[in-house]
Amino acid sequence: MPVASANELNAGFTSGSMPDHALVARQTVAGLGQLATLPTVTLQIMRLADDPHATGDALDRLLVADPTLGARVLRVVNSAFYGLPGTVTTTGAAIVRLGFAAIRNIAIAASLTRMFRGGRLTLTFDAKDVWRHSVAVAEAARLLARRSKRGSADEALLAGLLHDIGIVVAMQGCRPEFEQLLNALEFNDEAIYADAEREYLGTTHALLGAELSRRWGFPATLASVAEHHHAPMVLDVSVRTLPALVHVADHLAVRAGEGYTRTVGGETLDPAVVAWLGLKESDLEELTAILPTATAEAMQVLGDSN
Repeated sequence: MPVASANELNAGFTSGSMPDHALVARQTVAGLGQLATLPTVTLQIMRLADDPHATGDALDRLLVADPTLGARVLRVVNSAFYGLPGTVTTTGAAIVRLGFAAIRNIAIAASLTRMFRGGRLTLTFDAKDVWRHSVAVAEAARLLARRSKRGSADEALLAGLLHDIGIVVAMQGCRPEFEQLLNALEFNDEAIYADAEREYLGTTHALLGAELSRRWGFPATLASVAEHHHAPMVLDVSVRTLPALVHVADHLAVRAGEGYTRTVGGETLDPAVVAWLGLKESDLEELTAILPTATAEAMQVLGDSN
């Protein structure tokens, strides 16, 4: 199915009316074809991770059947990223050491790296930089979860990896308009990225990412991260934690200069989010200082998009 351009998707709106940004996002994702699916083994691992009755043996069989993924898991478990003592030589032992959630994150990261290979589109945009920023946000969110004692560190890491997945949808689903957007932003440092997206794409990477997350069958909490990480305080407190962690992590990655940071351009870190998480400025300064090293380590084990 050919992907309609943003202009075509918006053609049905009368002059002077506002496009339905959520509808444009749904139509764009619906036209993505193969990109809108995850590898079978990743989907199977996701289901096992969400199944309270799943066994380590079942997960181990999946890893044994995919030697590349199994090798990646062993590389991660033996890396400084987790800092576990001793050397692990089997995937079964890795599952015991890491747990189902961490194995799920490794599998999803392996799938995501292949999607951030669109190359350099403008002087300031390279898809590999978006992936590095995603890894930086993931690592910052993981550290913030531990520091604030809010939420699961593994869930925060996955949320960070996925928060800007909508940019990949824009690259694939409305490439001409996306390049126009990037070119316009080259000469306007003060522009708010989401405003420019609405103008050129008829939707935003937040809505595109949320729609793709739902299409992939991810929990509603992860779709909410994609949609609300720029403004988490609009959410009820019962579903706010992950978007709040990613909001702060996004800004820490900008402070550290990690990857493509233009999506946060024109925005400020919401002090209400920082306060709600129980964090202090000294916490943010400390984590920003260690983030470049932490990101470099995370890139080595979560997968580089080169």
